[in-house]
Amino acid sequence: MFTYPRRIKYPTENQIEIWALNRDDLTGREIAQRKKVSPAFVSKTLKRTNNLIKDLLENSARTNKIKIELLSEKLGFARGMSHVFNVKAYITFSPENGVQIWYDHKGDCGSCEEFAECRAGLIQEFKERNIRIPHSKLRPTDLSELLMKKIEEMLG
Repeated sequence: MFTYPRRIKYPTENQIEIWALNRDDLTGREIAQRKKVSPAFVSKTLKRTNNLIKDLLENSARTNKIKIELLSEKLGFARGMSHVFNVKAYITFSPENGVQIWYDHKGDCGSCEEFAECRAGLIQEFKERNIRIPHSKLRPTDLSELLMKKIEEMLG
């Protein structure tokens, strides 16, 4: 018998705001004070939001045939192996970019039609995660490699 997959939902704006504050290492108490809500509300919201983000990352991996090796719902990040392309694949979630999949490859950025869009998305990911870009002229393929390395460092 066929069963329909669970309906995947994005977090609400309020959930994303609380999640982003937590991602920036604010404590539940600090978030509660800033948002003028109870610490219990923050805790419940973070638990729900982390589950939603985990579902988004896992669903993206499943639909793109990526076997997840590492996942952090707090950072909105997953790393795995794409069996379709036989390369590492990274899945990110950010409030501005939503869910994005980045494949580990050395692309020819100079001739790519997606250059500007890809670069803008990566720069947004850096900004949202408060990661400094060391060189403003890096190609998207190099930005992607640096971003994924920095996020993995954040995981410890």
